[in-house]
Amino acid sequence: MASATKEKKIQKKEKEDQIQSKSLGNFHNLELLCKADDRQKKTLEKIIKQKPDLARSLNIYADGVKYYIARQQQRDKLLAGKDLPLMEVSEEQLQLPSLPVITNRQMARQFNKDLFPPRLLSESLEKQNRRQINPNNYTPFANRQRVAIPALNPPMKINRERDLPKLKFNYFVGPGNNGELVKRVLQKREQYWTAVPLTFQYKHFMWQQSYYGMDFNRLTHSESSFARVMYNFFEFHKNITSKTGLSQSLLQSYNNIEKTFDIIPLVFIINFKNCDWMKDIQQFTEFYQANNPLVKSTTKSTLDFDFYVSNLVGTKVNYNGIKTYKMQETLTSKSQYLWLLKPADWNRGEGVHVFNTLEEVEALIKSYYYGKGNYECKEFVIQKYIERPLLLSGRKFDIRCWVLISQEMQYFLFKEAYIRTSGTTFSLDNKDRYIHLTNNAVQKNAQNYGQFEDGNQLSLNRFQQLLDQQETTYDFRKQGWPMIKDVVKITMNSTRLNKRNRKYGMQLLGYDFMIDENLKLWLIEVNANPCLEESSNLLKMLIPRMLDDAFKLTLDQVFTPEVDFGVWQPKFKVDEYEDQENMWESLGFCS
Repeated sequence: MASATKEKKIQKKEKEDQIQSKSLGNFHNLELLCKADDRQKKTLEKIIKQKPDLARSLNIYADGVKYYIARQQQRDKLLAGKDLPLMEVSEEQLQLPSLPVITNRQMARQFNKDLFPPRLLSESLEKQNRRQINPNNYTPFANRQRVAIPALNPPMKINRERDLPKLKFNYFVGPGNNGELVKRVLQKREQYWTAVPLTFQYKHFMWQQSYYGMDFNRLTHSESSFARVMYNFFEFHKNITSKTGLSQSLLQSYNNIEKTFDIIPLVFIINFKNCDWMKDIQQFTEFYQANNPLVKSTTKSTLDFDFYVSNLVGTKVNYNGIKTYKMQETLTSKSQYLWLLKPADWNRGEGVHVFNTLEEVEALIKSYYYGKGNYECKEFVIQKYIERPLLLSGRKFDIRCWVLISQEMQYFLFKEAYIRTSGTTFSLDNKDRYIHLTNNAVQKNAQNYGQFEDGNQLSLNRFQQLLDQQETTYDFRKQGWPMIKDVVKITMNSTRLNKRNRKYGMQLLGYDFMIDENLKLWLIEVNANPCLEESSNLLKMLIPRMLDDAFKLTLDQVFTPEVDFGVWQPKFKVDEYEDQENMWESLGFCS
């Protein structure tokens, strides 16, 4: 039994050796595949010994390579004008199985014959061809009839302007501050613009009440108008629109106490977020005590706070010379010594209080620091109150002007402004906020709101008439308006609102001015989001025109510069101004 098994193993081994020797003997193209690389030859011989069936496939492949090289040589000779037979190909090599014939159609047409007769295919390739090509239904390429193939995308005979929908720009207008009016003005451009919700991804223009949530990194230059994005805020607008930012910008620009506080009333900045707030408190209390005309008005000489001292370094502001600074006479009176406390970033009169003692301001600051109501504030402005203002019929007033900054950092002043009045007779003995604050957001809650003027507002023409009636020698258009232009230029050049050179920004600002009894103009503050409420017939006429003309200088120039929206209806008419006139007056470019 053992001898039989041993004989079978010997026979099997002899058979394998015979197959291997036969395979190696048949593999006659080793030199072609491996060229002169002995290492490759040894590797290939080792593989063939392990897999004898691989030799046949390699033979077929090598013969095809060799025949292809020969045909390429013949093709090069023919193209060079030398009609020579196949070179280096013997009759024995032609009988070997090879790859399919590669015909040259141009050469076939030139000589009217196939220069390269078909060769016999290997058995495997022949079977594969028979499966792919039906010999009974095969027509040579030269005998095929040309068929006209229709165009895949035939030209469309349509009027693109009439039949195709136009691409539109998308805008989003946030809620609040009469956003419906902004939408109404933008609807004049409905042929090119469409309103989208906040969640819509592709918004070309955003109008909001604050700049929170705006990605200013998207404001980049683009040749395509549909890739542009525009916001109604500049990234560093707080350099002039916050109460602390305006004071700091002017102080840093002038580096002089006298010049700065000749434009705005005297200001002390108290920022409890910085490490030097105790120094600021000391500066204010020392000045307060030194200039107090009422000796016994307060029992305190200092402000006592036990607040946390931060490690943050504050903005360096030069208050050198504050101890010797003399306030202008209209800021003080013999009967009172009034100051204003204002939270730095609040607007519409929120958090503004009139005080005259250190006890009052200490209690107010502590209440806001720890969160009075639902608000918490740690940055304040203490500003000297103008105790001797110019009055209209015995009531306080201020002037609201609109300023526009375009995408090219060009700033404009609207040619019309309006007067905001208090409905209560002015008195320094009464600290009622309806007497001292003329903001519409404050006055509209007073009992006598609208008793004297529609919405407690006056036009500039009516304002001049009242001045003439009370025998105040003051031509506002000739004396006050040029001063307003100068102050706007000073504030715009005091800082950089676009430090990072963003593209396609714009902003509408509200400048508030007061006039004292010596007819000196004072800048009170700059608002980043001026009120757009149509609270009187005057504002119903001015604000829509102001917005529409502003968009003509900004939005239309960025997205649709070729369209003239001025010829469209309806018009926003303003008395004494032509419909085609843009009511924004250019004053210059920001620094």
